[in-house]
Amino acid sequence: MKHRRLIVLAALLLSGIVVWFGLHAKPAREHLPGAEQAQRQLLRIWVVDAIGGSESWLRDCLKDWEKANPGAMTFLRRVSADELVREDAVLPDILLYTPGSIAEPDKLFLPLSGETGVKEELLRAGRWKGQQYGLPLCFGGYALAIDSSIEPHLAVTPAPTTLLGKPRVTADPAATPTPGFPASATLLAPKGCGLFTLGLILDERPALPEGFATTDAADVFLRFQAKQASSALLTTGQVTALGSTVPLRIMTPGQVITDQVFFASVFPGASNSAAQLLTYLTSAEAQRKLSGQGLHTVRDDLRLYVSGTEALIETAASHSLAAINAYGNAADTEAAAWQFFHGRITLDDALLPLL
Repeated sequence: MKHRRLIVLAALLLSGIVVWFGLHAKPAREHLPGAEQAQRQLLRIWVVDAIGGSESWLRDCLKDWEKANPGAMTFLRRVSADELVREDAVLPDILLYTPGSIAEPDKLFLPLSGETGVKEELLRAGRWKGQQYGLPLCFGGYALAIDSSIEPHLAVTPAPTTLLGKPRVTADPAATPTPGFPASATLLAPKGCGLFTLGLILDERPALPEGFATTDAADVFLRFQAKQASSALLTTGQVTALGSTVPLRIMTPGQVITDQVFFASVFPGASNSAAQLLTYLTSAEAQRKLSGQGLHTVRDDLRLYVSGTEALIETAASHSLAAINAYGNAADTEAAAWQFFHGRITLDDALLPLL
């Protein structure tokens, strides 16, 4: 009798335990094929400064990269250089910038390696103390645009051409002769190394006031659009943006000297996908998209243009390309370009400390 009572109590206790676990256990989820998603990985990208058209190109490339990499997600944000040195700053994975925006990159970025297919002249511009810190993503040159209202007989007639298999209207540089700079023209130019291009284009260099070329390329573009000058030194992207909407005559240099380079750098602790993204941005697939912005490829094995101002700049760069070092002092570049334009120093002496 005693044993039977113990058996009954044990059975009741076991039943209670089973009921308790049944009440507290999580219900089983039905498995739905395809419902499992790859873990989302956020890649944070900051932009301190960009050349004209490069941000539009970048956004287009990021969309395609996300589609090709399930689980990848990018966040793009514009910041000032001051945010990089704030004590409470939570730094991103990648920083994008132009020459003169960053100093002493070794205190901010990881050294890069494994760059292939990129022009050496542009890679050199992203080096500091022998280490590669900045990867060039694209570049632009400068061209002198002259409003044809002051010389209508020299207006370039847009001619249909083919660009990468797509119909497009570009200015045919062979349609008209290329006379000198009009004596009556008023001139705008950005600060920085644009004066190098002016010095290469103009045989007779006009006298410039000391306050000349104190604005940036974006402001020059807006002022030229507003008819505040009859000529302006524009970037190739800006010439493309004007398109056939404004009758212009364009004068281009025989070689390209530029500070219009878009660089990318990686911070310590960045996601592994940061390197994958930079590899994609310098791939032929992504670089071909630069043609929509009038920008130039960093790749040695790729040409984007068959005619027009962009083609002339592309050809000039293939002959001689000098890119200003990304981490130099902007004031030094401005001073050297000013000295060269006025014939006080040679081009080699002006450029050597800046490369």
